[in-house]
Amino acid sequence: MKHTLDINLMEELSNIEYFIVKAPVNDKDFWREWQEKYSRAFMTRVAIKRLIRTRKLTYEDTKRYKAFLDVYEDIVFYLENLKRLALNLRGVFEVNESPELDDEDIDFDL
Repeated sequence: MKHTLDINLMEELSNIEYFIVKAPVNDKDFWREWQEKYSRAFMTRVAIKRLIRTRKLTYEDTKRYKAFLDVYEDIVFYLENLKRLALNLRGVFEVNESPELDDEDIDFDL
């Protein structure tokens, strides 16, 4: 049983490894890499929310996509914390955080 859990954990890590920003925060490539990964995670989160809202999914699929949504919310949180760290190291401190734009306010129906 423990072996199976280890394999599952390794599989999960390999699935989300893409989102690890490998460039050091003081490297010139950090922001390019961060933006690419943040954009992908954020937009994937938006897409999953829209898919769930269609209500055309089976119960099992809805449950599965909600689990995906939790993962992408954690990834976005990680990337936002990494951004704050990088800005703090540059001497930029946020006094008042701007209100977060809710994905529900974004209308992609053109």
